[in-house]
Amino acid sequence: MNAEYLNTLPEVANRWGVELEDGEKVVFAAKLNVFGTEKDRMLGTDKSNFTLTNRRIIANNTIATWTVGISEDVASWGSATTGKFIFKSTIFRVLLNDEMEYDYGKAKLNGFNFYLKGSDLSKLLEITNKA
Repeated sequence: MNAEYLNTLPEVANRWGVELEDGEKVVFAAKLNVFGTEKDRMLGTDKSNFTLTNRRIIANNTIATWTVGISEDVASWGSATTGKFIFKSTIFRVLLNDEMEYDYGKAKLNGFNFYLKGSDLSKLLEITNKA
């Protein structure tokens, strides 16, 4: 993964007011249809949002904010196809280097599945395929 590529992208609006660190900028932001764990255990509904900065991936489900560092935490990312027949869909999948606990330590995940609108998914994949 070439995370340096993200530094070359233009900054976009910080639509959800994500608190940024020095030198960090938002390079992509979109509403989510839904998001969940790598096994599709639901974490957020259509009220959730997604932000990609030049350093982090941030998803907010209105109750909690999920943040992972691109260089430190992300093992891989890209598109994946889930479901069959009319339930088939393409998603943005992020797999993590290490297992993450959530739900006050009651559950664990190894990655995220993000479901975005077609045009948003295309834009995100264009960015991440080059990074």
